[in-house]
Amino acid sequence: MTRLEEQLDLLARARTLLPHSRAPYSAHVKLRYADGRESDMLLGGVFRRGAGITILDWRTAPLAEVFFAWAEGDEYELDFGDRKLEGVVLQRNFVRFEHGELVELSWPGGTLARIRGEWRPQEPAQLPRLLPRPHGQRARPASPVDVELDTAQRAVVELPPRETVLILGEAGCGKTTVALHRLRALRRAGNERFRAACIVPNEGLRRLTESLLHRLGLDDVETWTWDKFASKQARRVFPDLRRRESEDTPPLVARLKRHEAIRGALDAIAHRPPPPPDDEAGRRAKLAGREDLHALFGDRPLMEEVAVRAGLSLIAAAESVEHTRVQFTQSTEREYAHVDEERLAAVDGRAIDEGTPMGDAETVDVEDYAVLFELERLRAERARVAPASPSKYHCVLIDEAQEFSALELSLLGRCVSRGGTLIVAGDAAQQVDPAANFRGWETTMRELGAPEHRRAVLEVGYRCPPEVTEFARALRSEGGKASFPLVRFHDECHLAAWLVEALRDLDADDPTAAAAVICRTPQTAAQLARLAQMVVPANLALEGAFTFGPGAQVTCVPEVKGLEFDHVVVPDAAAGQYADTAEARRSLYVAATRASAQLVLAAAGTPSPLLR
Repeated sequence: MTRLEEQLDLLARARTLLPHSRAPYSAHVKLRYADGRESDMLLGGVFRRGAGITILDWRTAPLAEVFFAWAEGDEYELDFGDRKLEGVVLQRNFVRFEHGELVELSWPGGTLARIRGEWRPQEPAQLPRLLPRPHGQRARPASPVDVELDTAQRAVVELPPRETVLILGEAGCGKTTVALHRLRALRRAGNERFRAACIVPNEGLRRLTESLLHRLGLDDVETWTWDKFASKQARRVFPDLRRRESEDTPPLVARLKRHEAIRGALDAIAHRPPPPPDDEAGRRAKLAGREDLHALFGDRPLMEEVAVRAGLSLIAAAESVEHTRVQFTQSTEREYAHVDEERLAAVDGRAIDEGTPMGDAETVDVEDYAVLFELERLRAERARVAPASPSKYHCVLIDEAQEFSALELSLLGRCVSRGGTLIVAGDAAQQVDPAANFRGWETTMRELGAPEHRRAVLEVGYRCPPEVTEFARALRSEGGKASFPLVRFHDECHLAAWLVEALRDLDADDPTAAAAVICRTPQTAAQLARLAQMVVPANLALEGAFTFGPGAQVTCVPEVKGLEFDHVVVPDAAAGQYADTAEARRSLYVAATRASAQLVLAAAGTPSPLLR
């Protein structure tokens, strides 16, 4: 029986398991076990068994590793802990369906396509590789700050010590490098009591910044993500806050709390006297505290006014009220504190409320911190007393400043001591967090309390290859389409198989290369990381968990701000992930401009309308 005849027979049997599916599977692997038995496994979207075949879900089935990790003729071995599976891969095939009919069969040695009812040999598709860098380009500076600054960059570093500077420029022009060199110059000009902090929006950039500061001899400079910095400041000033932060704040609630429209509601609340403390110790700041959050975000008419002014759905107000109700409800552990501790434990070891509608009981949102500081300031202003002071620094460096909301910027501006200075860096084209509600650089600097400042625009890019720079600049043009080669696949299984093989080849040919697979969402990243880890030591880099240096990182767009890699693959450049919206355009811009050697765009199905 020929390979095609075998495949047609397998298809007939697969249709008995999935009679209504127009494409019952995407790939096929034929195995010979160690005892000589042979087995056919089809990779599809669900699990089915019968008719002498097994259909596996290629995204989750452990046995799918045989298909992704081994080639035809390879001996395989899978360890399932209590048993091992070993043998030989006899066949490894891809199939493609159109209108419910099998139209293409491909394998490492060839391709057959059905054309006008006849099966004919075709030239195999030439898929791109992740190209190993020339040997002369594999040496790199010990860190991105170990570079010679150009004239424009040096001019920023050498500005007068007390001059606040806003550093702008497209991706790869050295904004972070210049900002850190400027900070070092200020540190050298200051005295031994000089205190500085770098605030960034995500953990990956914080870790990178910390390593760069170390290279510059600035180990005494604090590095913070906004969330951790705001938490520290708020808990020092508002001691009645609950220790636990919500892990499930509804996105609409987060947007409502961060929008500048909340200021009108804060002004209304500020006219009310501070509520009494809700605990026996009476621990609270003099002019604001935890109960104010209940009065503010639990007031539905007030939240509806904010939602309307912010251009949000009234659902945001309803979710805010319900979320606040849960947050101000006693946790099960506290309610039943009189019960034996052992009897309060869930069988899986988690907190009793975790994973339930009451999971956010007795929590605070990270968005609440800046809100409380602003409310306390308004009440202090009305009482004609000094507001509570956050920590003070001689210099505050804010990187990726376009990702901070109005109240967050206002609080950061208050952290600059008298006579101190700000270093602000950003790029509006890389603004990807819609909850930040970025309103332009003049507004940003005004919120920081620095309307008078020096604006420095860096115009020379150093990171990306010319073709990537051209593509990225086209993406910046609102409404325009950008031209760049796109690898198209019939379905996600085919794309994943190509990606895994490309990463394996790069790891073999250029083991010191740093590669990133940058997905639009964490869910896609987790799925592709699991498959890649079958073949190469790929790292799932979410919540800042990057392993900087050689190897493959699988991550998503919000995680990579300020980072760079030799090779970047955008595996989901399809219409479903990158629609024709300003937010999607900026996200694709961020992902593409992380590449310093090669960018590859890939998509399963319909390509993004942003691409030409």
